[in-house]
Amino acid sequence: MRGRYHFEALEVKGLDRRTDGVLLPDAPGEPIWVIEVQGRGDANIYYRLLVELGLVGERHPGRVVRGLILFATPALDPRTEPWHGAARHPDAPLRVAYLESILDALAARAPEHPLLAVFLPYRVADRERLRREGPQALARIATAVLPERVRERLTDVFMSWVTVRFSHMSYREILTMFGIETPFEETRTYKELVALGREEGHEEGRKAEATTLLLRQARHRFGTLPAGTSERIGQLPLARLESLAEAIFDLDSVASLEAWLREA
Repeated sequence: MRGRYHFEALEVKGLDRRTDGVLLPDAPGEPIWVIEVQGRGDANIYYRLLVELGLVGERHPGRVVRGLILFATPALDPRTEPWHGAARHPDAPLRVAYLESILDALAARAPEHPLLAVFLPYRVADRERLRREGPQALARIATAVLPERVRERLTDVFMSWVTVRFSHMSYREILTMFGIETPFEETRTYKELVALGREEGHEEGRKAEATTLLLRQARHRFGTLPAGTSERIGQLPLARLESLAEAIFDLDSVASLEAWLREA
């Protein structure tokens, strides 16, 4: 320590945090990992992760807690010291990785890996190439030797990126472009909503689950939703949520979603 310092007892507020994800091990002796995924610039990401590590540590006393920041590209890393330098140490509690580098290494080692198919819309800038290669990528995901639920989630990720890349097209047009002629009644979203509608139990509980499902589907289609839009979806009755689940396939933007909500 050099130069003069002064001491203050600071009151720290606003510690309500939501992490991108926490990996909780089944074995009690293994560390808990707090994950932050960065697809855009954030000069304070190292400090935010450090706060989250402390909060998770308070919630799990006696457990080892480590953190990982996964940047989409090295250019997004603010390289905040001393944390960035310390992250290079193999035993550091905070690690840094770059998705771009991971995918490049995976492509060199296992070019048919299903994760490369999932990330194809992210990695391929040429939309015409994506249009040509997309159906084969989708087929690789569908036939991957993985649990069915994992394949479904990977397909959701792939299609959410595809809808962003082809935002000028409706979801039905994208499905047709990729050779998917699935009637809406056979889609997973519809089946889950119908199952909710038929379940016995309190209607408010079923409505809450349906709302969660529709918000997830809307975020896959349009990305982050305005708070007001999410609230209006949450106010819809169960029957209108089912109608929205069908209509959302033909909506092409947040503006069209909001227009539908105004007419609901």
